[in-house]
Amino acid sequence: MSLHILANTEVSGWMSPNLLQRLNPFYDPYPVNLENLNVQALALYEKGDLEQSQRVFKEVIEVDTLNMNALTHLGRIAARQEKLPDACYWLARAAALPEAGATVHYELGCFLELRARSDDELALALQSYSRAVELDINQHAAFFNKANIHKRRGEVELALQSYNAAIYVQTLNPYYFNNRGDLLLQLKSLPFALQDFDRAIELDPSIGYFQDNKGSVLKELRRLDESSVAFKRSLAIDPENALTYNNFGSLFLEQEVWDKALACFEMALRIEPGFYYALYNKGLLYQRFNLLDKALECYQKALLSHPASMDVKWNISIIELTQGDLKKGLIGYEERYRLPENRGFAPKTSKPFLTSLIGDAQCKRILIWNEHGLGNEIFFAGFLRHPWLASKDVIVKFDPRLSSLLSASFKDFTNIRFISSWEEIRADDYDAHAGIASLPFLLGIDIDLAQLYALNAPYLQLEDKVRTHEIRQSFGMGGISNTAEVKENEAMVGKIPKLLVGISWKSVNQKTGSRRSIALEQLMGVLKGLPIQLVNLQYGDVQGDVAKVYETELNETELNETELNEIELCKAKDESTEVVEPLSADLPVLQSSGVDNFSNIYALAEVIKACDLVVSIDNSTLHLASALGRPTCALIPFVADWRWFLKREDSPWYKSIKLYRQVKMGQWDDPLMQLRVDLERALAIL
Repeated sequence: MSLHILANTEVSGWMSPNLLQRLNPFYDPYPVNLENLNVQALALYEKGDLEQSQRVFKEVIEVDTLNMNALTHLGRIAARQEKLPDACYWLARAAALPEAGATVHYELGCFLELRARSDDELALALQSYSRAVELDINQHAAFFNKANIHKRRGEVELALQSYNAAIYVQTLNPYYFNNRGDLLLQLKSLPFALQDFDRAIELDPSIGYFQDNKGSVLKELRRLDESSVAFKRSLAIDPENALTYNNFGSLFLEQEVWDKALACFEMALRIEPGFYYALYNKGLLYQRFNLLDKALECYQKALLSHPASMDVKWNISIIELTQGDLKKGLIGYEERYRLPENRGFAPKTSKPFLTSLIGDAQCKRILIWNEHGLGNEIFFAGFLRHPWLASKDVIVKFDPRLSSLLSASFKDFTNIRFISSWEEIRADDYDAHAGIASLPFLLGIDIDLAQLYALNAPYLQLEDKVRTHEIRQSFGMGGISNTAEVKENEAMVGKIPKLLVGISWKSVNQKTGSRRSIALEQLMGVLKGLPIQLVNLQYGDVQGDVAKVYETELNETELNETELNEIELCKAKDESTEVVEPLSADLPVLQSSGVDNFSNIYALAEVIKACDLVVSIDNSTLHLASALGRPTCALIPFVADWRWFLKREDSPWYKSIKLYRQVKMGQWDDPLMQLRVDLERALAIL
C-alpha cells in the first residue's frame, strides 16, 4: 500500500447531495467565504462538537478539495471518533499537498502506525515519520516514534540513532530515555541502559514500569538485591502490573527461590490470565522440577497467545526428547537454528540442507558440520557409523582438538574425511549439508530400535596401545605391589591402589554448568579410604577448587611444620613435572605430565584409556570416556540433559556407563552414597 492508494480510498457519507449540481459549468464554485467556514468549523472542533465541525469542514472540501486546514482537521476528527481508516484517508490527502508541514506527516504516521497490521503498513508509518523530521529536525516526537518502529523491525542501529536524535532535541522526556534504555538492555549494553532508566525515573518517579525496567537491567548485571528493590518499588506504584510480577518471579527463578517465583507467576496470571510470559516462566519452573506434564500444560496455554513462539516450542521438544519420544522431539530439535545461541554455525553456502534431499538417491556427497561444543561433537560422532552413511562420501568438520582422535578412530571408514576449518573445502565438494546434531533425525533414530543399541559400542580408538601401559606405570600402577619395600611394610598393604580412577567434577556451561557441577571436596569426601589412585581429568583452571580442598584439610587435620612445608611445596609445583600431587595426602590426585586436559584431547583420551574407571559429571570428559568404552560412573543432576532421559541407570548411547542421579534438586548425597556402595562392592572382589 502507498500513500497514493490511501488517498484514493473511498470514505462514504461526506459528499452533499447538491454537489453534482455544483459541477455545472455556469455554477460559481466559490459562493461562500471559505475563511469564515474554516473559522466556524475550527471553533466547533475546539468546542468538542465533532459532528457539526466535521459537517462544516466537508462543506469546505466540497468547494475546495485541496484545502489543507479542512483535510487535516477531518483526519483529526476521524481519529477522535476512532475511525482510523478515515483518519488515514484525510491526512494522506493533506500530506500529498506540497505545502504539508512536518506536523501533518507526523500525525499521519501516528494513525498509520496504529492501524498497521503488516510490515508493509508499518513501513508507511515509518515513511511519514521520516518525512516529518526531514521537514523539521526539531520534530522530536517523530524521531521517537520512528525509533520505536525501527526497534520493532530489528533495525537496532537506526533505532538508536533516532532515539539519540529525539533526546538531543527534547532532553526532559522520560519516555525517550526509558525506551532507549530498553533497546540498550536488548543490546546487552547494560551500564548505559541503567543510566537511561535512572534518568527516566529522575524525570518522572511516578511511572511504575520505569522501575520495572531498572530491575530487569540490575538482574542482568547480577545486582540481585538491588533488582529486588526496584521491582518492589514498581509494584508499590502499580500493584496490578502483571509484567512486574512476572519479572520479579524471573528474579526468584534465577535465585532458585522456587515458592516465591511460583507465587509471582500466579499473581501475574490472576491479573492477566492469558499472560504469555508468566505462562512461559511458570512452565520453566515446572520443568526445573521435572514436573513435565504441568510444564507442557503451561506451554500449550502460552502458545494460544503466541503460537509462533520459538522458546515455547523448543522447550516442548526438549520435554518430548527427555520422555524418550524421539520421533516427536527430534522434529522440534531441528528448529534449534532459530535460537540466538545457535545462529552462525551453518556454513554460508548455496547448497541445500540435507533434510530436503534425504530421499534423493542422487545426493552422494554430504558435508556435516560441528555445532554445540566439544562434548556434543563427541556424542554425535557416534552416529557417523550408521549404515545409511556408508554409501555416501562424507566430509565432517570438527573442532581441531578432535582431529587426531577422530582420524585414528574412523580410519577404517574410507568414505569419511575429517576437516578442521572451512578453508579445507569448497562448495563444489558436496551436494548437501547438515549440522551434526541433525544426524539422529536424518537417520530416523528411535530409542526402541535395535539399531540404536548396535550403535552404542565404543567408537573412539587410540593408535598406540603401549602408551596405556606407560601411563599406568607413571601413576604407580602395574607392578607396584610386587616391590620388596611394600611387601615388608604391612602398614602399606591396605593402601595399595587397586584401581586407577579418573575424576572430573565441573562444567563451564553458562546456562546449566552450575547445576551439573559438584564441589571437588564433596567428591573427594566420598572416595576417601578406598584403595584407589585418583587422576585429574578436569579441564580448565582447577586452582580454586584445589585451594578449597587444602583449606578444608588444614581445618580438619593437625599438621606438624614438616607436613605443612610439604603441602606448600606441593601446591607450588609446576604442571610440567612428571606427576604432581596437588591435593590430599590421604588421597592424592595426580596430573599426567605435560597433558593439557582442555587443548590436547588425544593425550587426555590416552590418560582416560589408562584408567580402570572414570567418575565424571555431565561434561565433555563424560562423553569422551564413554565413547572410549571405559567403565564410567556419571553423576547426573536432577534436571538432566535430554540424552539421559528419565529414571534410567543405563544409557542406550553408551554400553559402559552407569548413571547416578540426584533424587532432589542440587543434592548430591544420595547418588554419591550409591556410588560409594558400588565402588566398595567392586573393590571387594578384586
